[in-house]
Amino acid sequence: MDTDTITTPRAPLFGSASRHRRRRLLGSLAAAGLLTACGTQSPSGVAAVPDEATSRPAGPTTSPDTTAPTAPAACPESGVLLRAAEANAAMGLRVQQIELVNCGTRAYTVSGHPSVQVLDEDLEPLEVTVSHGASAIATLDGFETATGPVRLKPGERAVARLAWRNLVTDVTRPAADGRYLRIAPNGGDRDAQTVPDHVDLGTTGKLGVSAWARPAPDPPERPGAPARSRPPVAP
Repeated sequence: MDTDTITTPRAPLFGSASRHRRRRLLGSLAAAGLLTACGTQSPSGVAAVPDEATSRPAGPTTSPDTTAPTAPAACPESGVLLRAAEANAAMGLRVQQIELVNCGTRAYTVSGHPSVQVLDEDLEPLEVTVSHGASAIATLDGFETATGPVRLKPGERAVARLAWRNLVTDVTRPAADGRYLRIAPNGGDRDAQTVPDHVDLGTTGKLGVSAWARPAPDPPERPGAPARSRPPVAP
């Protein structure tokens, strides 16, 4: 089992100049509204996700229809857009899907496992062991299967899954509370994006990552059920 261990200690980061610079960076992004628009990406590489609590206009509202419209997702220069779905939780086990959309004009190929790094609220890396597969965390159907390269035409998607447990097993160390993911689709740092996400690892320090695959087909719609819709992706 391949692992990539992030060994940056948390303690020396408190009070550091680097931490203050990142706080100013996040404050500037929030002030500019870059952390509230759906899928928009700032020059720093932080892609935002929709947030109903922050997408409403300031001041009192008279009806739900006054909610500000969500901005369409912006396509980065790489031609791919990364985003994290909401995690499914059961008995402390979290399983989450990461989606890659080819929003460009050329084919894009992903192969194997994405490189994933968990960051705290100040964009500092947490001490997390990232493994290919979830065998060290739980037995999950299809998680260990790698399907080979996935070639995506413009508009097509690929998905990978994350798995972790939210458990506190060591009271002598602080719980890891990730607020962002740094994801590189094909490893290294090429086309990497920083995506807002909540990864509550507790003190387990382990994250499992599956290989890229094509998404499973949507189940057939039931008669009378509302139609599903996906967030728009701008060309």
